[in-house]
Amino acid sequence: MKTLPEMLAAVAEQSAGRTAIVDGGTAVSYAILEKRITALAAKLYGMGVRKGDRVALLLSNGLDFVTGYFAIVRVGAIVVPLNDQYQQKELQCFLKECDVSLLITSQDLAQVSHRALSACESPCQVLLAGDQTGATDAELTALRDVTAGIDPDAPAMYQFSSGSTGRPKRIARTHTNLLFELNSLICTLHITHEDRFLGVAPFSHVNGLMRSMMASIRAGATLYPLPKFERQAVVDVIEKHKISIFIAVPFMFGMLAKANFRRPPALSSLRLCVSASASMPPKINREYYQRFGVYVRQLYGSTETGTISVNVHPDIEGTLESVGTPIAGVEVEVFTENGRLAEVGEMGEFAVKSPAAIKAYDGPEEGNEGVFREGYVFTGDLGRRDENGLLYLIGRRSCFINKGGYKINPREIEELLESHPGVEEAAVTGVPTSYGDEKVKAVIVLKDPYTEKEIVEFCQGKIANFKIPSLIEFRDSLPKSPTGKILRKVLT
Repeated sequence: MKTLPEMLAAVAEQSAGRTAIVDGGTAVSYAILEKRITALAAKLYGMGVRKGDRVALLLSNGLDFVTGYFAIVRVGAIVVPLNDQYQQKELQCFLKECDVSLLITSQDLAQVSHRALSACESPCQVLLAGDQTGATDAELTALRDVTAGIDPDAPAMYQFSSGSTGRPKRIARTHTNLLFELNSLICTLHITHEDRFLGVAPFSHVNGLMRSMMASIRAGATLYPLPKFERQAVVDVIEKHKISIFIAVPFMFGMLAKANFRRPPALSSLRLCVSASASMPPKINREYYQRFGVYVRQLYGSTETGTISVNVHPDIEGTLESVGTPIAGVEVEVFTENGRLAEVGEMGEFAVKSPAAIKAYDGPEEGNEGVFREGYVFTGDLGRRDENGLLYLIGRRSCFINKGGYKINPREIEELLESHPGVEEAAVTGVPTSYGDEKVKAVIVLKDPYTEKEIVEFCQGKIANFKIPSLIEFRDSLPKSPTGKILRKVLT
């Protein structure tokens, strides 16, 4: 299996009668899932989608997302997964950057999609999920020829990451990259077709996409997607369907640990809980264990590299702060500021070599320097390695805000706030939470009197909800250096 369509075909043949996805009241087998994917792929091909074309997915977690993703790669096109919380300007940016020719979305998101496309004067077509019919024999023949000719080293997916410059960088991961990561994950975590995955981390984000949705399909397991995180809904699904694998972000585990449920949830079916996208505070981990009887294991990765390491150490209680050891086939070194290899216990920057990693950002050369060197991806993450080879993250070199696994560019929010007629200046920073991520805090200098509520209302509908400041402080002036640079460290 060298491409994602070949992988899906092999899994569908081996697990034809097994349940692939349970989406609310709809359950589909792998055989039926493959038929749905084939029908949509034929529809896409009939609409003119060809190899190398960019097709965006603007959908919440569910059967339609899975079908859309695999249908796009089936015709050799490139998937552009988009967060379903994005507003018009955000959509415009990504649609334009990727030169998207077709957008697959839902009826609920059709209006904002059309507004975004109209504003950027894009010739992009819009297809509503579920709007396809059975494929004809001619279409199926054409589809088989197209699928057979897909290059394993061609891009399968575009995602975006933000570096220290604050400009989004496009990341093109190939079929080879993705299959390596999936195979190594399944081996490391001992995932089998008997497992039942809860898919509540957004599939538009690398964590929910690769470690829940794609890993479940690759293993021939059963996926139970949820469109959004609601505490009672999560525990209900785990109990009812005896979920065995729950991969999410620290915020979700923390919220479950602290929630007041109608009755004590029984989550004994969980054999593996994994947290990624931010550090999992040991205090929250212990609270989760005391309540549900299972510790959360930390996974470390990035959009550029895929999964890097995961803590599968048998002494999980004694190693809660560790992100474990590299998964099979991945190499991690720790380099000090002067470029030498760090000693055991010495802090340095993590550098990664992996068949799952990209070799450069896609597009303009700017941003590659300093990140891709001597076969390594320099992550910008500072950490150390102990005498047992376990990796520990210490901090990030970037000023970006990490909220629930989403990396937020503070300048984007500052520019929006400063467009408010009553705002003179604004500075945005992250404030650590007890869940291991950050809240978005805005420090604002006003021209005229406004309330916190009015500032929040101004932001609503212009940026995704998770970017809207939850803490707002009004000051007479912003703290600045002699050269006029805002001193972000004193904003909190």
